Amino acid sequence: MSIYQGKLIELLSIKRTIDKSFLHIRLVFNEEVELLWEIDNDTANLLDSIIGENYKYRLSLHSSFDQNTRLFSSYMTRTYMDKSEKINFICSEEYHNKLHEIKNIVDLESILELPYMSSNQTKKVEETSPRNHYAMVGWIAVAMLSLISTILIGYISHSCINKTLFCEQTPVKAESVVKADELKIKEEEIQKINKPKKPVIAKPTIPSITLNNVVTYSIPKGSVALTFDDGPSKYSSKIINLLKKNQAGGTFFYIGQNVKQYPDQVKYAHSNGFSIGSHSMNHQDFTTLTYKKQENDILQSSKLIKNITHQNVTLFRPPYGAKNKYTTDIMQKYDYKMVLWNKDTEDWKNRDANSILKYVKSNSDSGCIILLHESEASVEALPKIIEHLQSKDLKIVSLK
Repeated sequence: MSIYQGKLIELLSIKRTIDKSFLHIRLVFNEEVELLWEIDNDTANLLDSIIGENYKYRLSLHSSFDQNTRLFSSYMTRTYMDKSEKINFICSEEYHNKLHEIKNIVDLESILELPYMSSNQTKKVEETSPRNHYAMVGWIAVAMLSLISTILIGYISHSCINKTLFCEQTPVKAESVVKADELKIKEEEIQKINKPKKPVIAKPTIPSITLNNVVTYSIPKGSVALTFDDGPSKYSSKIINLLKKNQAGGTFFYIGQNVKQYPDQVKYAHSNGFSIGSHSMNHQDFTTLTYKKQENDILQSSKLIKNITHQNVTLFRPPYGAKNKYTTDIMQKYDYKMVLWNKDTEDWKNRDANSILKYVKSNSDSGCIILLHESEASVEALPKIIEHLQSKDLKIVSLK
């Protein structure tokens, strides 16, 4: 018999303090007990965006790691009356490890002894009052200012008694000060004139095309677009360097959770002039989400990127290319552009550089948008892909 058979975790609610998040759960394992399970804030935020009222949620004890997306995921079962559905969600490695530990424990007492588990009856999670926090900071500030003022007054008084700097020092004539300032300004002007100018080195221009449609599958003839999904990753800078070396454009669609993990790769892509778009926060199928959840997801992932690049994000690619009327309406509301594709290398499936290159050589043509992912196989295939496309006199462009 499996050691986790008969072990059920019902998610009742999500509770928070200022810096911590807890899952309020009902654990059924030989007996029934309510617990607070401390988890990371990212997983808590994601679950909070999924759960709704009038449903019952049972957390699965299974989780997995996707080698392609480099993401951990789990799922829960949502039940309303007699209808149930499975909901997948992205989780942190921390959540994955804790879930694995809970799954493999063979008695309830050992679960209760876990450092991140506590009884809901004995531990009360309360929001620390920001008002009390700021009031204390204010009193500390007042006390510090009073102390500093007392020291300064005592020092100045002592200095005056001894006829030092604060009291009877002979004043400098205003005329002397003016002349000194004039001489200083003249010296600075002479230095500016004599200072050798640095040569201006022009950066190579990356070819680009501006999209005008709300939804785009292809681009004008004479050009081709290489697009890279599921980053940023440890492969991002390698892809960027290869594109730069060959003066080729590229467009990157980043997952919000990966942006948090690899912010420097986002900076590197942006500083080198490549286009960056959102690929959602957690790679969920948008056709399963409400309008509000789609909107929040797009805005949240775009904001993460903007916080790094200081530039508005206008491009979006839905995970799996799955979209509905809600998605299109959101694009129009915020003046976003949804970028899909008409050539899919399926590099995530074969993970073989030769197969990727073979597909591009057989299927790439003028005006196509090619879908790739950030992976070792894509990095290996990229130089020959670029060489092939340029040999056909196709301009490899970034999308804007």
